[in-house]
Amino acid sequence: MNKTDLIKSIAGKTGNKEIVCRQMVKAMMETMEEELDKGEGIVLQGFGSFRLWAQSPRMGRNPRTGAACPIAPRISVRFKAGKDLLKKLNK
Repeated sequence: MNKTDLIKSIAGKTGNKEIVCRQMVKAMMETMEEELDKGEGIVLQGFGSFRLWAQSPRMGRNPRTGAACPIAPRISVRFKAGKDLLKKLNK
């Protein structure tokens, strides 16, 4: 499912127009980006949580040449599924 499919599904379930659902999804994504950019985690009770984590610098390997190359450190996001989501998936 991509973002367009998600918007159509939300519109079908809520009875709202797709344009309204598109605005809601966009606002939700922007809000989540802003909070993660501040360094805050996001917890959606029962669904899961998004947390920042710092990847350390490491040596990688170019798959084409086999030559070693450094991979710079960066900030990434981890998602941990919540209990309710896991129960639904593992019924």
